Amino acid sequence: MELKTVPNESRCEFTEIVHVVPIKDFCPISHNPAGGHIEISYTPADRILEVASLRNYVDSYKGGKGEVRSMEGCIQAITQDCADTVRVCVVVSTDLYINPLQGMRLKCTAFPNGEEKGAS
Repeated sequence: MELKTVPNESRCEFTEIVHVVPIKDFCPISHNPAGGHIEISYTPADRILEVASLRNYVDSYKGGKGEVRSMEGCIQAITQDCADTVRVCVVVSTDLYINPLQGMRLKCTAFPNGEEKGAS
């Protein structure tokens, strides 16, 4: 699945985007996470993540994707891919419910590949 974008219409002085994508049963063996969500936050430049492709892209990690097999790796890959797609810094936060009786909160920050960290 490929992430797609739509134009930022720039109708306001400042816009912050937070996509909230529920996730469940990414692992076919453990059925983890048992529930939770991913929040993808960024201040857009000229492009915004398109919501339909975002849902399909996140779902493409169910059961693993390429070399990515862990939930942590999945969140890191999603963060970097989103940053590369919208070409701005992206922060991804998750709250996940893990069987048996655990939770995991994970937060990742990524800059677009080829851009210097800390640059504005």
